[in-house]
Amino acid sequence: MGKRQEAALETRQRLIDAVKKLSETKPYNEMSIDDITQTAGVAKGTFYTYFKRREDIISVIAYEDLDRALKRASDDNADIVERIARFLNDSALIIEDTTLQVAQQWYRSVTSPLDGDTLGMDKLSYDNGFIERCLQSAADNGTLQADTPVSSISLQIVSAYYGAVALWCMSDGKISHKEIIKDFCEDSLPKIINAYRR
Repeated sequence: MGKRQEAALETRQRLIDAVKKLSETKPYNEMSIDDITQTAGVAKGTFYTYFKRREDIISVIAYEDLDRALKRASDDNADIVERIARFLNDSALIIEDTTLQVAQQWYRSVTSPLDGDTLGMDKLSYDNGFIERCLQSAADNGTLQADTPVSSISLQIVSAYYGAVALWCMSDGKISHKEIIKDFCEDSLPKIINAYRR
């Protein structure tokens, strides 16, 4: 990697670190681009070299947290229902930490994406991919039937999860997505998966 590439990665990381530092005293939705660039010690225009909007940098940080949640849920010794429930519940907490306003903006950007913006589909692929891998692993190791409709079940689970987050956004936080996801994981998720247990 050349010096320019290293400098670019370093600048991008400084912006990310600035948001993390600011989040200790200010919610994401109250951070401005000026706050971020001043904390990072870079010009305002530099921000737009790396990110299209504030929500993009917050998504990068959320993905770091989601990676930790994914690792925690990747314990192959845990039951399949427990693994998926852990991922969904941990993800719900991460979404709440990024604030309702950020989630609402994310939903707006998913339903009306900017040209070339794949953030929404990337997140869907990330979530659905993890759940599909969990289900396929359980089918491969004999926990679930070999003919388990992995893709279909995964989409049902992701639909319930995204539906809960959408309700939270649409109700301006009056409907708790965490409670809906928790109830789903305790009631519906075991029924969906257990129908295919060996």
